[in-house]
Order: sequence, then structure tokens, then C-alpha cells
Amino acid sequence: AAPAPAAAKAKEEIPAGVDAKKWKVAVKEGGKKGVELAGCADMGGLEFFTTQIESAEGDLALLQAAMDAANKDVDPADEEAKGGSGMVGKMLLSSGDKQLALLCYVPAEKRDKVKASEWMAAVVASCHGEVVRGDGASASGRVVSDGKTRFSLKDKDTCQAASVNWLKERGLFPQAQDEDDDWVPPEDSGVEW
Repeated sequence: AAPAPAAAKAKEEIPAGVDAKKWKVAVKEGGKKGVELAGCADMGGLEFFTTQIESAEGDLALLQAAMDAANKDVDPADEEAKGGSGMVGKMLLSSGDKQLALLCYVPAEKRDKVKASEWMAAVVASCHGEVVRGDGASASGRVVSDGKTRFSLKDKDTCQAASVNWLKERGLFPQAQDEDDDWVPPEDSGVEW
């Protein structure tokens, strides 16, 4: 039998109960984020990153679709590059009405530095969330909103900051070099202002 066309293969990958249009949008956003992250990694040695996926709307299945799209190998035959960031460890966050969804991925060659489950546990703890599942390679978590004291948009910002800080504490997130913009030359240097 002949292999199924690409469109039919993509259709089969949509998990049961997931809206096909939302899945397609999440895949598209994930693919674009992947290209951006791959570019950052190539330019500045970025190994780990934390970013948001708006289209997943707090849904872990849609967030997984975005992660898969970000990590897939770039197809040189495609008109528009998508994916390519499988070498970057990443934490994706997405807020919806009911929860903040978080998904973490660590490539095999970086697991001696970071375990996805540890990264996830530290981040969800900042908002009293829970780890849904996790191991060294990937982990998922959520912070449930109650609309009174817990709001996913606020929790998203808190978790994003917690993720970046956790990476910085381990020396895994590039930090800007302090530049002394207020430098004043010594009086005897011959420089006048």
C-alpha cells in the first residue's frame, strides 16, 4: 500500500477530543517558536529557554502539539521553515480560562545539567501548582485557576519568572553583562564633556 499523504498523517496525530482547528494553530505557533529558538541558539549559544504559547489556551494536549512542532526537524522542502529547536531545552507556558498549562523538554545531551521533572517541580511550586507527569526528558504541570485568588495570566508571569530564575541559579540562562553607562573619565585624561 502507498504511504498516506502528509495531510492525512497530520490528521491522524490529532489527539481525541482536541479541536482540529485549534491543534493546527498550536502546531503553527510552535513551529514558528522553534525557528526563533533555533536562531537564538545559533547566534548566542542559548541552551535553555522559557516562552509562552498563546494558542494552546491552557490545554496540555495543544501545548504538546506546539512543543512537538518546535522540536521537529526543519524540512528543507517547506516554503516556510518550522521547528528546528530540538537542541534547546525549553519550558512552554500557556494560560487559559481554567488553568495555566506548562510543558518542559530537555534534549538528551543536556540532561546531565537539567532534569525536566526537577525544572517543572521548581516552577509549579512558585504558584502552588502540580506536576502532572515528568522524567528527565519531559514534564508537564498545571496551576488551576479559581477566578478568585488564582488567575492563570498572573500565574503565567510568576511561573515564567520562576523558570528563568531557576535556570540563572544554575548558570544555564545567559545574563546581560553589566555595562557601566555612567563612566566618567578621570580629570587628567584630557577628555572634556
